Amino acid sequence: MKRIFVFSYYGKETYHTGYYRLLSLANTLSENFEVYFIYGNIKEVKKGENKENLTEIPLLYKNGILQKVYFFLQKRSPYSAKLLVILNYLFTKREIFDLQKETLFYFNNSEIKPAKDDIIFTSFPSLSAHNLGYKLKKKYHSKLVLEYRDPGVFGYNLIYENEWMSKVRKLFLKKQEIRNLESADLLLTISDSIKKFFPERYFNNVHVVRNGFNNHKIDSSLIRDNQQKFILSYLGSIYSSQLEDITFFEAVKEFLVEYKISPDRFLLKFIGVNDRTALNKIIIRYGLENYTSISDKMPIEKAYDELYDSSMFFHLKYGNRKEVITTKQYEYLAFQKPILLPVSDNGDIAESIKKYNAGYVCNHKKEIIEVLIKSFKNHLEGKPLKINHTKEELYELSRQSQEEKLFKLINEL
Repeated sequence: MKRIFVFSYYGKETYHTGYYRLLSLANTLSENFEVYFIYGNIKEVKKGENKENLTEIPLLYKNGILQKVYFFLQKRSPYSAKLLVILNYLFTKREIFDLQKETLFYFNNSEIKPAKDDIIFTSFPSLSAHNLGYKLKKKYHSKLVLEYRDPGVFGYNLIYENEWMSKVRKLFLKKQEIRNLESADLLLTISDSIKKFFPERYFNNVHVVRNGFNNHKIDSSLIRDNQQKFILSYLGSIYSSQLEDITFFEAVKEFLVEYKISPDRFLLKFIGVNDRTALNKIIIRYGLENYTSISDKMPIEKAYDELYDSSMFFHLKYGNRKEVITTKQYEYLAFQKPILLPVSDNGDIAESIKKYNAGYVCNHKKEIIEVLIKSFKNHLEGKPLKINHTKEELYELSRQSQEEKLFKLINEL
């Protein structure tokens, strides 16, 4: 039986979408292959779960002086922490949290290690993950699959980077990026938009396997309407580029004031936010504290519990990037309630909402307020808008349908 080693840069304790996506992928591949799912943990390592044909291997990231300095700076000066990451990479060509040393140590001291006919699967973001894949292919002569959830050095600035940091990253990492691309036996990305960023000579080797919601995690029978309160929900991380345009918050404030809506009837809910500092400032600026709930990262099942009684979902566009479409959009579609894109990205998110007739794409404050008025009125009258997808559409939007495509591609290696 063919063996596949799937690597996740993120660990269990991060509650990161990338981790859950790769775990789901590993589970699906284990139906036909022998799979080892290897991921990094910052906290204490607990024994991984073993199922038929699937072995989880959690590895503890090195916890030395550099890592402790990073944690110290992250709490007091996030910008300085990011600068430390960059400087460390420039001098060592490694990230501060890097599975390379831990993985090689594990393979050198274990009977489990890749062989010539095995497959190494690593996923971006985090060039260190792809560097690890390259290193393992070189050492064990295995096949290499590189997945790009972001476009690497060839496309837009990453959503968690400012322009200066992105330019530095692209300048110093381009050589390694090309080396990794040249060594890969299969290249994957999540959309046609991101595929277009790759140099043309790689196009034939780049295949699109989209994001999707996990249909094993969402129980459609629990989706309900909260008649007491209109809940406008946002799921997942928020980055600084998403808060550059504050039209949405201005519109919400005007809507609440003009129609004299009390906090017991309206809630702006942010579920699983990574860093709330900048968001809090905007909430306070517009006096929305009593209308807003913000929660930290949490297990995906708990996050879904928060979404079941939402009235509407919303996005915040990623600056001027048109090509970003996260797992969040597929999860919103799966819950079959209207989606609001307050200011259009004129790109993939807007296109997806329009394609599935799934809600509202606005371009200015007046349109946002009109949508809120209409949706709130329907909610009060007990006639909320329901977005009905067929079983075939829901399956197409699921992670499982995309994993079937991936299985066929890997089976051909």
